[in-house]
Amino acid sequence: MTVASARIVRNGLLLAAALLLSACASTRLTHHWRDPQFAGPSPQHVLVVGINDSESARRVFEDQFVQAFQGAGTAASPSYRQVPQTGAIPKAQLVEAIQTSHADAVLVTRLLKVEHRIDITPAPVMGGFYGWYGAAWASMPPTITQYDVVTLESTLWDIKAEKPIWSAQSEGFAPDDVAKFAVDLARQLIAQMRQDGVLVATP
Repeated sequence: MTVASARIVRNGLLLAAALLLSACASTRLTHHWRDPQFAGPSPQHVLVVGINDSESARRVFEDQFVQAFQGAGTAASPSYRQVPQTGAIPKAQLVEAIQTSHADAVLVTRLLKVEHRIDITPAPVMGGFYGWYGAAWASMPPTITQYDVVTLESTLWDIKAEKPIWSAQSEGFAPDDVAKFAVDLARQLIAQMRQDGVLVATP
């Protein structure tokens, strides 16, 4: 393989990798847990709480989750309507928000960690030994991809019992588009909650 051919193949692989990253789901569930003692009933109204220092990001995140819950047949409300300010919500305000929204469950999502990752892919080689030997002398640089991965924890709380009934950890690329990220995460969480028998669509 000539140096020019190697560059063409390398550029093609870079484009394919970029397309793959943009096409795949932005998040994936890594762990999920269900309270083995939970026997129902399923929550009828969920208050969505996104823990985020950015007010705009929090609003977008909570709105997308509310829409996803409603689309799955469960009533939901965003917490920012009752508590618009950012930062930790005082207990009195949180109690009032729950009572005002008539929620019987609260879904809280928080950031656990952010990891900076580096992937190094050796330069492509084709053409058997002679192609490999020629490319080795050409000193083609490897492909280096850097990105951030966030790990989130989402926990569904039974308000009356004041105990968690379901929880999951998820990870994904640090989002440039919070709305798209939230839509994908909400879809996966709600699907898993329904599969685990914690969430049931209401008529």
